[in-house]
Amino acid sequence: MIKNKSFLVLIALSFLEVFDFLVIIGQKERNLEEANEILDKYPLIDGHNDLPHMIRTNFENQFDQFDLNDMKESLKKLNKSNIITHTDIKRMKEGKLRGQFWAIYASCESNAKDAIRRHLEQIDVVYRYIEQYSDFFKLVTKSEDIMKAFKEKKFISLLGLESGHAIDSSLAILRMFYALGVRYMTLTHNCNVPWATNNLVDRLSNASAYGGLTQFGRKVIREMNRLGMMVDLSHVSHQTMLDALEESKAPVIFSHSSVYALCNHTRNVRDDVLLKLKENNGIIMINFYNGFVACDPDNAVLSNVVDHLNYVKNLIGIDHVGIGSDYDGVPSTPKGLEDVSMYPNLFKELLDNGWSDEELIKLASGNILRVFSQVENYAYSISERPINDILEKQDFGPDFLKCRTSF
Repeated sequence: MIKNKSFLVLIALSFLEVFDFLVIIGQKERNLEEANEILDKYPLIDGHNDLPHMIRTNFENQFDQFDLNDMKESLKKLNKSNIITHTDIKRMKEGKLRGQFWAIYASCESNAKDAIRRHLEQIDVVYRYIEQYSDFFKLVTKSEDIMKAFKEKKFISLLGLESGHAIDSSLAILRMFYALGVRYMTLTHNCNVPWATNNLVDRLSNASAYGGLTQFGRKVIREMNRLGMMVDLSHVSHQTMLDALEESKAPVIFSHSSVYALCNHTRNVRDDVLLKLKENNGIIMINFYNGFVACDPDNAVLSNVVDHLNYVKNLIGIDHVGIGSDYDGVPSTPKGLEDVSMYPNLFKELLDNGWSDEELIKLASGNILRVFSQVENYAYSISERPINDILEKQDFGPDFLKCRTSF
């Protein structure tokens, strides 16, 4: 009799385990449905995508060589199926991505050489695909026009200048990039400019000797504030981060960086900076690159990205986090976030982790919309003339003087 009772208890426990498992599976399925519903109602805007550079690298900016509807097929036709591609219209629709800051980027080899030309050519690339696929894309330069474009069912296209060397240490050129529609500038890439240091100096034992922003660099920040251009601190050194946060009167962004405490890479952001970012009312948009979220270029999973998002939310609050995937700008991405078609997986996983709908809406675009609007409002609130200043020749260094014929 006792044996029979024990057998019945085991059956009951097994049934409960199966029932609990089915409940969990059902909840996860409902969370995926809920994630898709949120992304249908509210725009998902990613802070950084290198599609323009991918087009330059693989197609030499020749628009008859590719079809942006399906970049995998375009590469296949050129016998380049081995090339990684993260972005095209087909996959953007699948992933419910509704807005993007397109990275205007030229490598550090162009620094103090032909950087201005190459960055302008990349703006032209974005202009051209917005025009060629105008039934899908729309160029947006004001925060107030973002929701208008979303309601029109247009893909919100914004410009971010990834490399501070694009302006060749000229405030006049900075103003011209703003006139062309650029709404954030990353102060450096992985190379110094005469007025700011990049993250690679933090790998040196004497990093503090290199400093951060120069006095001219601080004027760059002030001119960006005056224009209403967001200051982007991804790629810069730790000291440049601190100096820019001290100087900027408007919120700043990290358009594609992750958390140093979880992966001690110099491209990531330390806690002391994150706490100052909260005081500044800015935002960090989490990068998906394996090497930044898991410190392993070859192995990362979606949950690693969730860990970084949770860390920022818990340390400085939900109002200061966004998504800056760096798709088409990195060699590897986490399993489950392979390309732009996979964003619903991330939002579903965050629901599994207890995130509320309100928090997901802020992550998707609410936070970057707030920052963009506040940066614009600061510019509207001041009535200052353009800063009239030039960088002195002695501050350039010999490499930066070779290609200059004037101040």
